Amino acid sequence: MTSGAELFRINPSARVHIETTAAGCPVLIVDDLYADPHAVRAAALAGRYDASLAYYPGMHSAIDPAELRHVWTLLAQLLSSLSGVRCTADDFMSDFSIVTTPAREMLAKQKHPHIDPLPLAGVVYLNPDFEIGTSMFRHIPLGLAIVRTDEDYRRYNAWLEAEGEHTQPETYAVGNDGIWEHLHTIAGRFNRLAMYPGNAFHSIAMTDVAANPTMDKARLTQRMFVNCVAPVSG
Repeated sequence: MTSGAELFRINPSARVHIETTAAGCPVLIVDDLYADPHAVRAAALAGRYDASLAYYPGMHSAIDPAELRHVWTLLAQLLSSLSGVRCTADDFMSDFSIVTTPAREMLAKQKHPHIDPLPLAGVVYLNPDFEIGTSMFRHIPLGLAIVRTDEDYRRYNAWLEAEGEHTQPETYAVGNDGIWEHLHTIAGRFNRLAMYPGNAFHSIAMTDVAANPTMDKARLTQRMFVNCVAPVSG
């Protein structure tokens, strides 16, 4: 099996574009990211998965940061040139993740769309036989698609504590239910990287976990997060 930095070799023919949600939120898309995505998938399937982090409805397998440093350096350069933000390879972190939690076992907070407490969130989709992407939403009661301020965050948390339990979706978030307005879905194409602001409401674009799921049939991704960004000075 391919190992080390060679495993995550970038495809020189990777294609980049920007999608924009109905709320004006930009999404960076890099299609055909890895030169050998099947090797990356094989490494992910062979990972050692531990318990979920935060409210993620599944499990994670660590990736040696040294193996990804060249990927993060290139992505930092791409983000700077396309989006006007500055970050370095040291600001990234990543893991492999699988979705394993049936909707009936999820907390209300897990079923509602969520935000990540980081400037940028991203995912590489690693299922070649089916697409389960990422959906973006607007919270109708508060009129928020992006949580921009501490006050926005306080207001949403207060709403979630007061109303979240009895308004939770029946399965994973589907939107357009009077609480959430669906704005955009990023197609979960194999070997596609999607990156978006962590403070935009988003959710896995699926309804539920299949009965008796197996690793090769589970939604498998490589998550990427950027811990710190700064405006490009000009």
